[in-house]
Amino acid sequence: MSAVRPVESISRRVIGLAAASALLATLAATTRAVEHETPEDLPPGKGRDETFYACTACHGTLIIKQQGLSRERWEQTFDDMIARHGMPEIDTDDRTLVIEYLAVAFPPRRRAPVNPFLGR
Repeated sequence: MSAVRPVESISRRVIGLAAASALLATLAATTRAVEHETPEDLPPGKGRDETFYACTACHGTLIIKQQGLSRERWEQTFDDMIARHGMPEIDTDDRTLVIEYLAVAFPPRRRAPVNPFLGR
């Protein structure tokens, strides 16, 4: 049976507390950032306000801006959020408007050319 030395035990606790503090600070900063977001944080376009209010009820605009999806993939993402994450369904007209906005504002991204030096 190995005994944990007091110094090791204290070190583990300090590291654990530091990690927990860092996580809480990150969550707090993220929450503050989301609280101050407005529809203007998204690109202008028809459906921006509806998209902002439908999406930021659960997450910030950063996750939206990071995406680049086809209309079909936006539809699938919407369905997935409803089925898996409990997103409330919105009426058909608003859903169509939001999907159209997302498809236009955040279309699929062009992939970078293959780097010939990587031997692919």
